[in-house]
Amino acid sequence: MIEIEISRVIIEEYSKRLSGHLENDVVIVGAGPAGLAAGYYLAEAAVKTTIVEKKLSIGGGIWGGAAGYNVVTFEDKDILDEIGVSTTKKGELYVADAIEFATALAYKAKKAGAEIFNLTEAEDIVLKEGIVKGVVVNNASARAINLHIDPFCICSRCVIDATGHPAELVGMLKRRNPELFPNELQEYFMDVETSEAGVVEKTGEVYPGLYVAGMSVCDVYNLPRMGPIFGGMLKSGKKVAELIKSKLAA
Repeated sequence: MIEIEISRVIIEEYSKRLSGHLENDVVIVGAGPAGLAAGYYLAEAAVKTTIVEKKLSIGGGIWGGAAGYNVVTFEDKDILDEIGVSTTKKGELYVADAIEFATALAYKAKKAGAEIFNLTEAEDIVLKEGIVKGVVVNNASARAINLHIDPFCICSRCVIDATGHPAELVGMLKRRNPELFPNELQEYFMDVETSEAGVVEKTGEVYPGLYVAGMSVCDVYNLPRMGPIFGGMLKSGKKVAELIKSKLAA
């Protein structure tokens, strides 16, 4: 019956993809703008990359723009031109449609070769000999209704915390050892210029094997929030990809 064939091909194909990406060069947690940008630049360089996202949709905060007005802004458009997003110039800003931006970025990351697993939540870290070597993941829907089911692991040589405002992976380390990150994980009052520059400057390795990118950087370093301007997110994703490529090549 065709119903059986539909079910079989979905199960077999997903199982093949998942088993083929249990071991990676890089795992990115969070498929927002920074995570997708990092995934694009890593996969484009033939770095085996897996992105896990706990939500059904990917794109993070892109879709809503500002308060549901699905328009987003940038200070420059180099990366947007590279991924094929249309922009218009308004004063000192470049303006793009949030839907076009989200879908173009996701498409480029996927076509470059990054594997993306949505509805997959990182609930813990794989830590060996003081080095982060992967993430412990579970079904996000089951987690949402508090079903107690055991997880499995997706491992890698490097892990990127691109979970946005919560900085979830850094938070897991902090809960076990508060001295590692003595400050609270939180962003400061809005200051666009400071945050846009700082999120790129501070992007990098915060613990052996663990990198932060995007809004996770703001929480870890208590940088200001920046609102619906996304250039810093893209540049942070590109920078973390460059840092990891250099590390893996060493």
